[in-house]
Amino acid sequence: MSSPCYLDFFDVFIKLDAIPTVGSTNSWRSAIKNLRGASGFIQEGYNKYKNGPFKIPMLYNWIVVVSGTKLLDEVRVAPDDQLSAIEGANDFFKTAFTMGRRVANEPYHLGIIKTQLSRKLPTLCPVIEDEVSVTLSEIFSSQNDEWKSVVAMQAVQKVVSRAMNRIFVGLPLCRNPDWLRFGTQYAADSMISGAKMDLFPRCMWPLVAIFLTSTGNHVERAVEFLGPAIRERRHLAERARGGEVVDMPDDFLQWLLENGTEDAERDITRRILFMVLVSIQTLMNAVCNLAAHPEYLVPLREEVDTVVHQDGWTKAAIDRMYKIDSFLKESYRLDGVSSLVMIRKVLKDFTFSDGRVVPRGCYIAAPSYAVHHDEEIYARPNTFDPFRFVQLRSDEDDMKQQMVSLGSTFLPFGHGNHACPGRFAAAIIQKTILAHIVSSYDLKLDENAPASGKRVEFGIFIGPDPTTTILLRKRSSA
Repeated sequence: MSSPCYLDFFDVFIKLDAIPTVGSTNSWRSAIKNLRGASGFIQEGYNKYKNGPFKIPMLYNWIVVVSGTKLLDEVRVAPDDQLSAIEGANDFFKTAFTMGRRVANEPYHLGIIKTQLSRKLPTLCPVIEDEVSVTLSEIFSSQNDEWKSVVAMQAVQKVVSRAMNRIFVGLPLCRNPDWLRFGTQYAADSMISGAKMDLFPRCMWPLVAIFLTSTGNHVERAVEFLGPAIRERRHLAERARGGEVVDMPDDFLQWLLENGTEDAERDITRRILFMVLVSIQTLMNAVCNLAAHPEYLVPLREEVDTVVHQDGWTKAAIDRMYKIDSFLKESYRLDGVSSLVMIRKVLKDFTFSDGRVVPRGCYIAAPSYAVHHDEEIYARPNTFDPFRFVQLRSDEDDMKQQMVSLGSTFLPFGHGNHACPGRFAAAIIQKTILAHIVSSYDLKLDENAPASGKRVEFGIFIGPDPTTTILLRKRSSA
């Protein structure tokens, strides 16, 4: 649903008047500050108006922030034609301009994630483990007890990218350094382009996108990599239809070819680029936390050694790595990914149960970082407690404490029907990587590294310092 060049400001002002504003009375000044990092304003609003709504300014719009189970449930169950998660994501990521209008308007790839990808995780686990093992050996190769200094962001990004691409496009492309570099650059370019477009009103996006994005060039470059693979797979399919026994790939590209609604190589390539963009993960937080707290290596290592000895590198084993899961979940909670999640675009005026109205064209979101640091929800919320969620388990079958579980108090993957559909695959990959690291390596922070917990912000996004270095060596004792 398109929006006018500007909202009906008088109508918006009247309807939003009952919702308190956080920040300067000069909304533009506050909006500019929010571009440099919004967590401060959001935390201020949460402290003042917890369990109720407040609003923060964008340059040309408003975000109404809500917290508490009651209000979040009202947002969660609202119909899609009133509060749209897809339109919210499309606006924030500028999907139509960085990936193409059809990707934005016909997101059938999300259904493939929910069905094919999640359903096939048990058979994909050995594939993921193989790629993780090979990649870690290449990145962290060192001589026995020799400490090796690595830039954490670069190392983690490479192993995550390799593992994700193994289930996106398979061998050999997932190990092609040119494809991996291209994917990283594409993701960065898309995020930067989207941020620049936010400096202009929505009606100008089609025009400024011509100058601020390089979507056409990115797609053409990606087709150079994916085109041969697509043609080869179609050739295999023809042989199979002819009665020949062939070994068909089992990855996201293949599922697109078999279940998608597009035939052109460019269109299929755009869907893979979407996966490349959204697969950006924050495993670096967990790795840096482990380097800052090497005392937790032993209990994590004992758990991994035990379950792998019993079940191998299977999904059953990974599901039983409760401490690994808790370590990752606590890293998400403490360090964060974004200060806002559950972003919904209001397509029709939305009225909360207390009568307050959010007008069409605005956004509604939840303050994940503030919730995760609320002392009424989490004991010692600013302290890293890696086994916090193990201790909260009532028994081994308590699924509510898993990192992929949804609720109003743990929000990195969103909440409700529109929560991140790829979180199950992301969790498997992150747990496999972290388990391999603790079982095979010793690590600690470089003495010259920034203090653990330092972060950088841009808009609503939060990330670890990309310059952080860690010291790593092969495991000193088996």
